[in-house]
Amino acid sequence: MAEKNEADTVSISIRLDKNIKKESEFLFSELGMNMTTAVNIFLRRCLMENKIPFEVGLNKPNAKTIAAIEELEAMKRGEIPERIMTLEEVFGKR
Repeated sequence: MAEKNEADTVSISIRLDKNIKKESEFLFSELGMNMTTAVNIFLRRCLMENKIPFEVGLNKPNAKTIAAIEELEAMKRGEIPERIMTLEEVFGKR
């Protein structure tokens, strides 16, 4: 890999929570790197995978799951009778 000179690099400025920065710097130091190296590793990994290299999302159930949870809660409260589903109902008819 060709060595980079200062003309090949740019600086960025980001705002971080003071404690996040402090804890991150400690972690990266323990790993033998600094914040710049860690950010470069993250960005290179994003480019390699063409995505953020970890899952980003909400831990939120979909509408079908919410309906099933609500049905179960109603059964527990005795508002609707409990019922046993057949395998065909569970897995769908094939």
